[in-house]
Amino acid sequence: MTSRDDLPEVTILCEDIDQERFIRQYLICCGLDDRKIKDFGNPKGKTIKNNNALILKHYPELIKSYRSRKYRNIAVVVMIDADEDSLDDRMRSLNIALDETAGNLNKDPRLPNEKVAIFVPARNIETWFYYIMEGQECNEITKYKDDNMSAEERIKLAKSAAKKLAREICPQGVDRITLPSLRYACRELQRLQL
Repeated sequence: MTSRDDLPEVTILCEDIDQERFIRQYLICCGLDDRKIKDFGNPKGKTIKNNNALILKHYPELIKSYRSRKYRNIAVVVMIDADEDSLDDRMRSLNIALDETAGNLNKDPRLPNEKVAIFVPARNIETWFYYIMEGQECNEITKYKDDNMSAEERIKLAKSAAKKLAREICPQGVDRITLPSLRYACRELQRLQL
């Protein structure tokens, strides 16, 4: 069993506060201390024209920093919505941002031992929330976002969904998850070695 001191310090790069709170709460459920979870300056509450562009811009910078300090026990979690693209298309855009040559060859430039996990909710994080909280089949094309929900309600939903995923859904096994992008994210979690 891993002690809390053996768990890595994790830096999160994501599009918005809903994603950040979801990731943070999930990692806390995995045993990480909240103080060991850092934010990469995400645009919480800011109006930004294109959050995906922001992630693609900062991803190479974050990985460069990670690689220069990976002798320490650190990890990175990146979350970017697929929006109207596929999971593969979004992963390819991240790979190209990190290493254009490898990305254009559809190769993942992350090394196998790097503690870098990438989550791509399709269509967006609200699809995951709907799937987790409603316990119903859903698709990754429909927009499940409730634009009338307040910021406080969205944060509460993000935390509740993360807790339910960690405590009720993940223990049943990744193969029981029918939502492809969430199943992919659960496999990505193994890179963090939690």
